[in-house]
Amino acid sequence: MTEDRLRKLLVVQRRRLVGTILGFAERELYPQISKDQQQAFRAKVLTAVEGYHDLVMDIVGVAEDDNVIINAEALELLRDIREQLALPQKAG
Repeated sequence: MTEDRLRKLLVVQRRRLVGTILGFAERELYPQISKDQQQAFRAKVLTAVEGYHDLVMDIVGVAEDDNVIINAEALELLRDIREQLALPQKAG
């Protein structure tokens, strides 16, 4: 698969992921939480997904001859995302 086609695929997948998460949240979560909590949740989802997407796009951009360079800052971002997602949910 060419780099351009892979990038297009990743963009489509990102949109589907965000749409799926936020669509579920709007139906199942938002009716139970305040507008401020809704905005905070949306911001957290978008920040996490965009950070991950940026990392994947960077990896695609630097991949050469089956060697991949991974930025230390991007790895730290992934660790932060994983930690945030693992935090226990507060009862609303």
